[in-house]
Amino acid sequence: MKKIVIALVLMVLIAIPCFAQGSAEASSVKTIYVLTPAPDHGWTGAIGVFAKEKVDEINAAGKYKAVHLTSNSATEQIAQIEDIVANYKGDGSVGVAMLPQDSTVENAILQLVNAKIPFTEADRIIPSIAPYAVSNIKYDNVEIGAAAASYLVQNGMKEGDLCVVFEGDNSSAGTDRTDGFKKYLLGQYEYAGKKIGKVWKSLDSVTFSGVLGWSQSNAKQFFETYMSDASHAKTKYLAGWDDGYILGPLDALEGSAIDESIKKAFLENHPFITGCGGAKAVYSILDGTSTSYTDITPYFGGIMSVTYPPAMIQDTVQALVDYFDGKSVVLDNTQSAQIVTSANVANFPSFE
Repeated sequence: MKKIVIALVLMVLIAIPCFAQGSAEASSVKTIYVLTPAPDHGWTGAIGVFAKEKVDEINAAGKYKAVHLTSNSATEQIAQIEDIVANYKGDGSVGVAMLPQDSTVENAILQLVNAKIPFTEADRIIPSIAPYAVSNIKYDNVEIGAAAASYLVQNGMKEGDLCVVFEGDNSSAGTDRTDGFKKYLLGQYEYAGKKIGKVWKSLDSVTFSGVLGWSQSNAKQFFETYMSDASHAKTKYLAGWDDGYILGPLDALEGSAIDESIKKAFLENHPFITGCGGAKAVYSILDGTSTSYTDITPYFGGIMSVTYPPAMIQDTVQALVDYFDGKSVVLDNTQSAQIVTSANVANFPSFE
């Protein structure tokens, strides 16, 4: 009898560690899917670089698994989201940190909401989805538009002057910047604690490009078309919602599509232009080290870029990590942007 009891005790002692090991193996490691547009160039390309860095960091730490998925279109990103939802087991082991391609991914993100998959958004915040996110990380896009308007006004722009605004897309990143630009001129919004001195009654002298999709080449083509009208040679003020919208017009001015007499008149008016992002190609123009556009940029009265660091995608991923760690996460994480000119460009990092 004594031998039987000892044998049973030994069996229990052996079984306990085996059961514990089996439980550890059964529990799944949480996976964070990081969804970004495919890295191509400029700000979007930098987003991809910073996303990959963060994914590598998480995987090296070993606590969570991270997977970086890129997409060339909204349709492809929608398919990625739908695939994540379809394979989700409802066990709380999946999260998504993303830079939405555009607002057309709204219904796909709603599938994450319905499946109770936590998600964070960067930059192109979709208003109808934002309340359901763990966190929405962006810079103040309305402020960015106001900053551009303020800069141009400080450099002489007044109501009735011809101005061109190169717009982004139909996400909040694009529409908010346009709204901020308009509201500042109409006296409805301030920048750096100050409203415009003389409120505009009409924006009729401002030409808005419509959606350009954050494309440098689209900005170039739009500007070439705009400048095909000789009366537009007196345009002095250009505002762009991306640094590619500085480079696009410069490309056009270096090219042959614009009539030389129109180009000459435009440049002799010493125009001002603004962008946004922090592209090295623009910062090198500001700090005087660029070897590009050297026959064009000296004619400009001023070139300015508003900060909008692509490293925000890492904050977006970290917010999901913090959520999984049980930490408090801010729903609306809106950061302030700054004006960068040749006077202070040395204080700001750029990206390729």
